[in-house]
Amino acid sequence: MASFDTETFLVDATDPGGLVEVLDEVAGAPGAWVNVEPDVDDSLRTEVSGLFAWFSARGAQVPVGTFVAGTSRDVPSIGVDHGSGRGAGDRLREAGLSAPDGWLLRQDHPKRGLVWEAQHQEPRLIDQTGLGPLAQFLMEATVLFCPLPTDGRFRISMHTPRR
Repeated sequence: MASFDTETFLVDATDPGGLVEVLDEVAGAPGAWVNVEPDVDDSLRTEVSGLFAWFSARGAQVPVGTFVAGTSRDVPSIGVDHGSGRGAGDRLREAGLSAPDGWLLRQDHPKRGLVWEAQHQEPRLIDQTGLGPLAQFLMEATVLFCPLPTDGRFRISMHTPRR
């Protein structure tokens, strides 16, 4: 069984440089992934428990955006796990949000969320200005689907395989 090193930190939406750097680092580490979650007051969270969660048609209450690095067998992917139900892809479009160029939508499921795959093994994560369109998309999409108040900060967790 593989073991992973995990690093967690907060990023402010007005200064996402730390997230951009982590996404770039993880892109070169097969088997690694990054989770991006709006920072919400934990006392406001309500989770569906036990058997009810199993039969619920919705995913997590607080959305989680994920970037998974590619491997020799799989292209990189991004996803947004959300609890907003059906039509999430439509809500993204209505809000003027779309995955960065080079990502193809592969899944729009009310419980398992949205999943995109990169068209290339090494997608471009940083644009010519040094900004990260992928970082921006993951932050904006998770806030869009979050039913709880957010404050512009994000919890980032980076998971890399131990060598």
